[in-house]
Amino acid sequence: MIWVLAAAAATASAALHQRFVVPRLPAPHLDEGETAPDYGALAGARDVLGAAVLALLAATLVLPGAGEPRLLLWTAYLGAGAALVWVDLRTTWLPRRLNQLCLAQVLLGLIALGTTDWRAALAGLAGGLAALGLFHMVWRLGTGFGYGDVRLAAIVGVVAGSSGPQHWLTSILAGTSVGALWAVAHTVGNRRRGGPAHFPYGPALWLGPVLATWLSGW
Repeated sequence: MIWVLAAAAATASAALHQRFVVPRLPAPHLDEGETAPDYGALAGARDVLGAAVLALLAATLVLPGAGEPRLLLWTAYLGAGAALVWVDLRTTWLPRRLNQLCLAQVLLGLIALGTTDWRAALAGLAGGLAALGLFHMVWRLGTGFGYGDVRLAAIVGVVAGSSGPQHWLTSILAGTSVGALWAVAHTVGNRRRGGPAHFPYGPALWLGPVLATWLSGW
């Protein structure tokens, strides 16, 4: 049951990133009229527990059937990635430095995968570049999400692509579908309560490979 250890590691990683990395993140560059997120306020028990539970729930869906060679890759994605999207959920910001830290860990996991399956590792790199290019193009069209989502898409693409083009496509479609449903719910809620037009897209995008992997086990 080595996946149980990987799930515990991912959960602990999410909690540690949330507690010790997030409050030390530098403030982002702001455009006129924007308000800087208070990363220091996201290190309390509520947020640490939230990121940890998010990682644990995702791990229980993915890791039992992920296969031992992919466990390090998934641990990195679910650990640092859960903290990253939790920050987005709470602030609508995806911090660049935390994104870079998550990407570095995911690439280490990809290298570990490459020692046993170099084709999967190359497919992961191709998937990351493809997702980065796709989301960069969509961002240039002015669809409303920020460039942090583009950077996150590269990480999503690496993890999804390592399992092949079909899994990559399913992951992107799953993430964008959840994001679209979230956008509709946000719009309806705004009409009733009022509030900002923007909403955190990162969690939906991050869930794409998780849902695709879980559904492939049905």
